Amino acid sequence: MLFQTVLPEEILIVADGPLTDQLDEVIEKYTTEHERLFTVVRLERNMGMGVAMDTGLRACRNEWVARMDSDDLAIPERFEKQVKFLQDHPKVDILGAFISEFGAEPGDIGRERRVPEYHQDICRYMKKRNPMNHMTVFFRKKVALAAGSYWHNRMLEDYHLWYKMMKAGAILHNIQEVLVHARIGNDMVGRRRGMAYIRKDIEFFRLMRNEGFLSATEFYKNAVSRALVRMLPKGLLQVIYKTVLRK
Repeated sequence: MLFQTVLPEEILIVADGPLTDQLDEVIEKYTTEHERLFTVVRLERNMGMGVAMDTGLRACRNEWVARMDSDDLAIPERFEKQVKFLQDHPKVDILGAFISEFGAEPGDIGRERRVPEYHQDICRYMKKRNPMNHMTVFFRKKVALAAGSYWHNRMLEDYHLWYKMMKAGAILHNIQEVLVHARIGNDMVGRRRGMAYIRKDIEFFRLMRNEGFLSATEFYKNAVSRALVRMLPKGLLQVIYKTVLRK
């Protein structure tokens, strides 16, 4: 963030529960060197992504909020490109982009997650999959809060928020280029399996169905297809990610 060609006015860090001494030392170093830039919000115990992101969003000082995960890398021009786009397109409320996935260093996997560009295409894509790459998103705080902010579940937090914002009238757009290199270590694929994820998928798609966004056929198709994928062995699931779900 400190190497962006357009620097943010605030960098807000949410510490979701106690951190290691090493992480606390890093935070102390940067908050001391850039006292007016950093804001640190600490939760007494680990509450999960939903609570942490909701807490962080409400604490942000500015109207526009850019999301970033602590282990990913934004290209230096990320903010410059997004700010320029939003200046030229003032009706857009949520702006994302592509990501490239990496293990040890950017480019070592050669895989991207590409998402639709225009609002109508994003809405159609949303019926089946998350249409925004969370770590690239730049969005209006007041619109997100008016839609209910992040729900306090530990899964699908961002997907749910984009859906609720879209239902509330927000305009979505994705820049068609990579703006963030996303680290996929820590068994990213393996963690997205199992009954807990299946239950949350069904809960979320049922919400979409009950609110009229999905037809009955679309709901059952989504529920069955997602459940099948969540039950696959990790090795086979990794193949699907590489050949079907990524470019």
